[in-house]
Amino acid sequence: MPFVDPKFWSDHLHGVLERYDEALLRGVAQRLIRPRSQWPVEELITRCVEAVSNAATVDRRVEGLEPLCRQVLVLIGRSRQPRWGVGNLLEMLVGLGQPADLRPIVALLEAGLLYPELASGNTKLKSFEQWLGTAGAGGPEVFAHPDVTARLDRADAGVPECPGQATAVKGVQEADGLEWPLRLAAVWEHVLGGPLRRTQQGDFFKRDLDRLRGEPVLNTAVEGVSGLPDIGLLAVELAVVEGVLHEDDGEITSPGSLTSGDRNLSDTVASLWAAMPRLRAWNARDGWCGGGATGNPYPSAYMLALLLLSRLSEDGWADPEAIARWMAGHHPYWAENRAASGADTGIVPFLLGLAYSLRLVQVARTTDERPVVRLSGHGRWVLGLGEQPVEGPAYGKTMLVQPTLEIIAYRQGLTPALICRLGQFSAWKGLGPACTLQLQPDTVYRALEAGQTFESILQTLEQYGMRPTPPAVVESLRTWANKRERLTLYASATFFEFQSAEDLQEALARGLPGVRVGERLAVVAGERGVDFRHFRLTATRDYALPLEKCVDIAADGVTLTVDLARSDLLLETELPRFAELVPGSVNGRRQYRLTPTSLDAAQESGLGLHTLEEWFAQRTGQPLTPAARLLLMGNVLPALALQRQLVLQVVNAEIVDGLLQWPGTRALIAARLGPTAVVVAEDHVDLLRQRLGELGVKLQE
Repeated sequence: MPFVDPKFWSDHLHGVLERYDEALLRGVAQRLIRPRSQWPVEELITRCVEAVSNAATVDRRVEGLEPLCRQVLVLIGRSRQPRWGVGNLLEMLVGLGQPADLRPIVALLEAGLLYPELASGNTKLKSFEQWLGTAGAGGPEVFAHPDVTARLDRADAGVPECPGQATAVKGVQEADGLEWPLRLAAVWEHVLGGPLRRTQQGDFFKRDLDRLRGEPVLNTAVEGVSGLPDIGLLAVELAVVEGVLHEDDGEITSPGSLTSGDRNLSDTVASLWAAMPRLRAWNARDGWCGGGATGNPYPSAYMLALLLLSRLSEDGWADPEAIARWMAGHHPYWAENRAASGADTGIVPFLLGLAYSLRLVQVARTTDERPVVRLSGHGRWVLGLGEQPVEGPAYGKTMLVQPTLEIIAYRQGLTPALICRLGQFSAWKGLGPACTLQLQPDTVYRALEAGQTFESILQTLEQYGMRPTPPAVVESLRTWANKRERLTLYASATFFEFQSAEDLQEALARGLPGVRVGERLAVVAGERGVDFRHFRLTATRDYALPLEKCVDIAADGVTLTVDLARSDLLLETELPRFAELVPGSVNGRRQYRLTPTSLDAAQESGLGLHTLEEWFAQRTGQPLTPAARLLLMGNVLPALALQRQLVLQVVNAEIVDGLLQWPGTRALIAARLGPTAVVVAEDHVDLLRQRLGELGVKLQE
């Protein structure tokens, strides 16, 4: 997610302004850019987008705002997340002692310094008040351009004194900030094994929930003083917000390469902090809430907690329990419930677990061993209260590569960029002070597919390895890379099909610039060296279209003749599965024949009756022949009865109809064989002769 990329938000703003009704757009533009003439709509939009990136224009407009409006922009800027729910913004204002009033939001919308997140569609926005009243179930959301909020980064947010100030005496701890980059790399790899799917309510299906909760690497305890619930599910939510995983129509997948962590540590910490307000299905108190959660006060609570810590002096500390109690009494979500306690807010596990592991806070101990917290250098920087911390010296050698293809990576030398590189070509097996990874054929192949090479992988191992890479590891990497490099990808190609393998060999010997890809097939990447006068050309095949009907069925029902002018390469792999090639050809056309042996082999390979029926319909345009059905199902038919029968043959069908209808002869007819023939049992012959004699009909034997 491009949280602070001005180009992204400028493009997004342009699209939102295009959805404004013309009257509404002109009203916003009048306050923001104050046009002196009646400019066209498109020019108004362009000038409004340019204005929010103009420091002088923004400063003048901000100066004319009411204090509450400026406070809203300050809170958005401190969060580093341009997009916020209107409800969460109001919760922060109320928590800071302001009234629960939408007027500051509306004023910012009308001033062109805050913008609505509109649902997809083409409906024009006519009124901000109407939009605020008809937003979806999740509540209305707004965004502010980063260039606007950046002009207020040093302004006062109106935060009161931090409660629970204490004195720390020992054990100052600060995380390395790598906990979540490591877990994002691990969850990216985990989802490569199969996508995750959400229900219509937004929760995961039970199978995926069990899978995520049962993955040991994802659920390793987070570095921190307080534990966090459902760590693996939190990693998935963060990965989706950060763009490490992609979500489309309820399905979460991993992209082919892992690149989101390719940043320095400070930028990574800032991006993860900006992701906090976008967490919808997880919170520090309950863990995973799925799609059943109602109300989400935690984004505003997390923000207020860090803002309270920002009021401490640089050497001051605060009791997280006191901050949680303050939240329960001031945040409107809990303050309305008189029975709410600090534990209900989830602030303690947030500060001692999540914020600590994100390197936003430091933790120490008081004389009575109570944990106390304060903002770290990174925490002050992400809130706009200090300069970006200078990273310490990098440890150049931080890995041990074992002959068993296992990698031990010590965290003090890891960086987000190195975590990405390692996670691309190896599998995570354990997270801790010394992380373990495993080189495997599939992980090396995916790195090669993502653009790495044998040389780049080996260079990473050599650059960060404490010892030379073992020869066995080098040889394994070379073998896996060579296997993959045997594959050749043609952007476009021409296939040549020959009647026999001998004809193909002869063509190659004469100089056909092709590569053999089958017994009778060759592929040519370029056509310049081919003299097409020596070849019979067939039509170009579009394999995205329905299959071509290119097989004729002989009268025997088992002989299949291929029309080479209409056939394609897929047919060459289909027919040998259930038919045998007939030697030679008929008028230049190949023939295949269905036999009991070939159909038995087809059934053993999983090719059933339904598949053959579909193939005959697609390739011949006719149903599966009775002869083929007989060969396919002969072994499951009951035993056939062979009997001696006397057949009575008459001159026309009407006489047979009469014999079957007249009661005198009907009981003497065993079965009708055809229009003019019936079966008569031997012991009924004399009686039949007698009855026919009564009619004047003679019976010859």
